[in-house]
Amino acid sequence: MNKTKQLFAGLILMALGQESARAEYSLNLVKGVTKISNDIYDLHMLTLWICVLIGIVVFGTMFYSIYHHRKDKGHKAEQFHENTTVEIIWTIIPTVILISMAIPATKTMLELDDVQDSDMSIKVTGWQWKWEYDYLDSGIHFFSSLDEASNKARQLDSGIDPRSVSNYLLNVDHPLVIPTNKKIRFVFTAADVIHSWWVPALGWKKDANPGFINEAWTMVEKPGTYRGQCTELCGKDHGFMPIVVVAMDQPDYDAWVKKTQEEAQKGPDLSDQSHDQLVAKGATVYEKNCSTCHLPGGEGVPGAFPALKGSSVVKGDIKAQAEIVLNGKNAMPAFAKMLKADELAAVITYTRNALGNKVGDEIQPKAIQEMLPEGAGASAPAAESSAPKAEAQPAVSEMTKDELIARGKEVYESNCVSCHQAEGQGMPPTFPALTGSPVVTGDIKAQVDLMMNGKGMMPAFGKTLSATDFAAVVTYTRNGLGNAVNDFIQPKEIEAMQ
Repeated sequence: MNKTKQLFAGLILMALGQESARAEYSLNLVKGVTKISNDIYDLHMLTLWICVLIGIVVFGTMFYSIYHHRKDKGHKAEQFHENTTVEIIWTIIPTVILISMAIPATKTMLELDDVQDSDMSIKVTGWQWKWEYDYLDSGIHFFSSLDEASNKARQLDSGIDPRSVSNYLLNVDHPLVIPTNKKIRFVFTAADVIHSWWVPALGWKKDANPGFINEAWTMVEKPGTYRGQCTELCGKDHGFMPIVVVAMDQPDYDAWVKKTQEEAQKGPDLSDQSHDQLVAKGATVYEKNCSTCHLPGGEGVPGAFPALKGSSVVKGDIKAQAEIVLNGKNAMPAFAKMLKADELAAVITYTRNALGNKVGDEIQPKAIQEMLPEGAGASAPAAESSAPKAEAQPAVSEMTKDELIARGKEVYESNCVSCHQAEGQGMPPTFPALTGSPVVTGDIKAQVDLMMNGKGMMPAFGKTLSATDFAAVVTYTRNGLGNAVNDFIQPKEIEAMQ
């Protein structure tokens, strides 16, 4: 009974729009902060008022006729079946109305799809349950997840009043930062299931489908923070996948880019840490990245997500567990791309010494770093290659073709697979297929030049890959993915070109 009363009280507050309801309720669309969002709003209002006018005319005529031509006034119904004049009128009027609505609607739809002449491009990838952002022009790359305060408050029996958390469930750890007065092209895809990227203030939303590419664009004129969320039922934590867009004036945006790129050069903390330090840090990493599926106590969700408490994997060989965490398995994503080496070492150590497990061992960040492919291990805003080159790549040396292919496969999976797909089939027309590609099967130096300097939406990998990894991935694409060119290039040649 109490819950019923609370429900009715909430509905009344919603209807009245009282401030005590702690939210803003509206009966209409919001205008947004972009030209396209205002065009959509104007189109909506035009259609609404046309419908209102039609309703007034139709129901007004109907009620007038019913009242003034009723039987007790002596009226008798006319018996006629066809009237050419009436037939022409009620055909012409709806046609005119539809055309008057179709013209501005078509104009707005064409404007929505016009991604040409963009100033910059951002690739958005949906994951369960976070967003991955790649700035294709500057090489910045990071993941964006629900912020720590909201994540703690939303846990069962947390004891935290959600109303005490600022922007509860609508805040993230790393927002998407964009410049004002620039046309920004977005490219959407997904790594697992269907997601949908929606920020109401921008005026549109786009599905992010695995294996497909959707496009959209925006231009924000004024700086500000704009919030949204995933609007596709993408799994058990669908409601905890917010989006935050921060629009900055150009000087502020340039400063953010510079700071982000400088932070990327620092890489992860590879210093040895004590057992207790690793466990303490791992608890935080686990809560943010793992507790959703495996639950806070590590008991898992039977039939969906295995328990970590007492798990044979967690209690077994530590390097075997690390391989699964880094590379993923079944529904579990590859955390090598999402987390830094120190975070990975910490969370692995934590799962083995908490959650009811007492293995008593640990793994250091350096050991994880050696297992990571080049360019992996960056969860915070970072450029594509966050690991120090000297650590990841020693001296450049001659390698056999088979060695290059084996290493190239790892580099491809880390840097290329999200666009060109695992088997090289690509996502035409945005990301071309590599299987049978005239570039890949043609002159090797032409392919190297294209990869070195970038083209279109493809970044310049000459700045983000070491000479060894660059030579390896070139060799792999020409001798794998359905191609059999049977040639290769040595790292020393790439080094000379770099």
